[in-house]
Amino acid sequence: MKITLLAPTLNEIEAVRVVLPKIKKEWVDEIIVIDGGSTDGTVEYCQNNGYLVHRQKGRGYGNGMRDGYSVAQGDIVIEFPPDGNSPPERIPDIIKKINEGYDFVVASRYKAGAKSYDDDLLTAVGNKIFTFLVNLLFGANYTDVLIGFRAYRRESFSKLKMTAAGLDWSVQMPIQFAKVGFKIAEIPVDEPKRIGGQRKMSPFKTGWKILKIIIKEFME
Repeated sequence: MKITLLAPTLNEIEAVRVVLPKIKKEWVDEIIVIDGGSTDGTVEYCQNNGYLVHRQKGRGYGNGMRDGYSVAQGDIVIEFPPDGNSPPERIPDIIKKINEGYDFVVASRYKAGAKSYDDDLLTAVGNKIFTFLVNLLFGANYTDVLIGFRAYRRESFSKLKMTAAGLDWSVQMPIQFAKVGFKIAEIPVDEPKRIGGQRKMSPFKTGWKILKIIIKEFME
């Protein structure tokens, strides 16, 4: 099966210079950089180094991932933010888990054996509250519903009804995989500190969007 890696970027020049070269060609069949409007040289660096760059049409993380999925050729799709928070050397591990027969695999920073080195108190508490709500309301067993490093089968994902445009995409996906009853797994993966750039997530604004999408999914 072909494997596509989607790498969402927005002004991540410092990180992509470090992270993208660590992704070995034998791991995946294609790497697509999904850029949300970088002005710091991210796009130029990626193009000059042979990476396929797709400039997303709408604003927001979810819109970018939807665009990426539409142009991806892989039977397996990996979402991998190249901002330093996700260790590229764990890409083969998430692929291995998918190949064990799972539809959706999450690289959890909270599963036993993993640790986040980027969390502050607010993000740590918020992540755990939202994960608890998803598990309670949708009968799931996640330890981390917001991490961006994840993989899924195209055939399975095509049965979801994803609508989120922003970072609420991250929580809508695990909810929908659970609602449909697909086979889900997590692997423990450390979250290093991000490299340069600025965190795109505003805790309260993003948190409100996440809460709204959880309620929306529960009411449907």
